[in-house]
Amino acid sequence: MVEAVARHGFAGTTLRELVGLAGVSKSTFYQHFPSKKECFLSTFDEIVAEVSRQVGEAYRQPGDFRQKLTAGLSTFMALAANEQPAASLVAVESLTLGADGVEHRERASRDFELLIQQSFDHSGMPREVSPLTVRAIVAGIRGVTYRELRTGEAEKLPGLVEPLTEWALSYGRPDSEVTRKAIGAAERPPRPPADEEAGDDAPGWEEPPDSRLSRRRLSQRERIVRAAARVVVERGYETLSIPAISAAAGTSNQTFYENFSSKREAFLAAFGALGGEALGEAAGAFDAEPDWAEGIGAGLRALLEHIATNELFARLAFFELPTAGPAALDQADATLDSFTYYLSPKMAPAQAGQPLSPMVLAAIASGIWAAIQHEIAHGRRVALPRLAPELARLAVAPFRPAS
Repeated sequence: MVEAVARHGFAGTTLRELVGLAGVSKSTFYQHFPSKKECFLSTFDEIVAEVSRQVGEAYRQPGDFRQKLTAGLSTFMALAANEQPAASLVAVESLTLGADGVEHRERASRDFELLIQQSFDHSGMPREVSPLTVRAIVAGIRGVTYRELRTGEAEKLPGLVEPLTEWALSYGRPDSEVTRKAIGAAERPPRPPADEEAGDDAPGWEEPPDSRLSRRRLSQRERIVRAAARVVVERGYETLSIPAISAAAGTSNQTFYENFSSKREAFLAAFGALGGEALGEAAGAFDAEPDWAEGIGAGLRALLEHIATNELFARLAFFELPTAGPAALDQADATLDSFTYYLSPKMAPAQAGQPLSPMVLAAIASGIWAAIQHEIAHGRRVALPRLAPELARLAVAPFRPAS
């Protein structure tokens, strides 16, 4: 499985190639696994179990929290750099299973989260660190690993141990004035939205794309885009087809091809439209605040409010998007970068503290994204706004005030 996925990705791996590489028959394969997906997930679990064993051994060596964290993270990064096919299966290809891979990834993180949580609890650091923050730290490390593996630069991973350790430890420091401002803004209810421009009466995404209202107010392209989103959320990307999209949109296949060349193109256009709306909500809340830190808190609160009331975007962005393959992963990465743009050196004022590196920004984005996904996966989407203060702290606390 590791070899086949390294060659073709999970979607392109066939049972015929699997049994050929393994030197077994199909009947032998089915004696052990009911499907290709179950074989992949079993492989995932075995890789994670071995990594957990080695990281745990390194982490439990004598030393203080920093030394333990450095030792465990060094072992993890060395394994990822030296065993790239296996690491890519876990960190990259598992994302393409969509919702089916979430439980396995969360279970894979629990041992690491437990080690870090216990260490924070006994570290004597000035501030208590919550389980949500620990979950985000582990997800952030995983996200950085994913980025380097995807770009073919896994050899850089061992060199990231020290800055990632500093990033993780930043959450044990007392809150700065900048952090407190961001948290305070995130605790406030969102400002009332500005008046909509006259004539902007497009129906919401919950409106069926083939309804009478949608036919009156949406173009055929817009209806196709919304139909693609609806079909994927209701049935999964694997079942997406052009006839299914056309039927949901109330258009013909010919009309589909007049607007899009493939089902993937229509699906990515749907995510682009939904993601643009979410980013617009966050950006508008940020721009409405006179202070940068308060803008970060308000922007995160607005984003969470938007996700809480938009199930279609929540399912598409946090579960279904990666199933569409490499192009979708590229779009997901670009979306995360858009949300962390406001933390970048271009936007953060000098008084925020020392600028954050692209690597730390990627870790923050991955951590926040995973924290949101966890809540949605466990049925707490509508309660997401209550996490705004803690997520604001995740975003801003790593800024270290200039001495």
